[in-house]
Amino acid sequence: MKGTEPVTRSEIVRCAYRRFNDKDFDGVLELCDPDIELRDLLTADGRAYGREAVRQRFIERFLDATVHVTVADVVEMGYKVIAVACSQVYDSAGDPVGPTVVATDHFSFRGDRILRVETTESRELPNEIRAVLLGTPVSTDT
Repeated sequence: MKGTEPVTRSEIVRCAYRRFNDKDFDGVLELCDPDIELRDLLTADGRAYGREAVRQRFIERFLDATVHVTVADVVEMGYKVIAVACSQVYDSAGDPVGPTVVATDHFSFRGDRILRVETTESRELPNEIRAVLLGTPVSTDT
């Protein structure tokens, strides 16, 4: 990477979040290895493998919603980068859905490309967030 492109792994991660917030999913994927693996907190299997599968996941998730991620901190630890991020989901009208979700994203790299993103969240995602991102009705079961 050259010019104004990110040069450290922390900068690559921050750039990926900026592009994600701009819904520049192709721009995010440019920072990723072709064998990217993404762990999704919303579904049981939770994983997408390869750039095309990740692109499809982004497109499906964000047809009727927007997610804005605010990065609290990014730390490089060996070959990994760990980011603490706060995400707010908005519906198609631009109204916030559910509470802000704080998660930790663990990025692994192959060279200067993101190879794997593992997201961990300390609690279950609220049903209203699942509903808007998955396009399903909110369950009233407790």
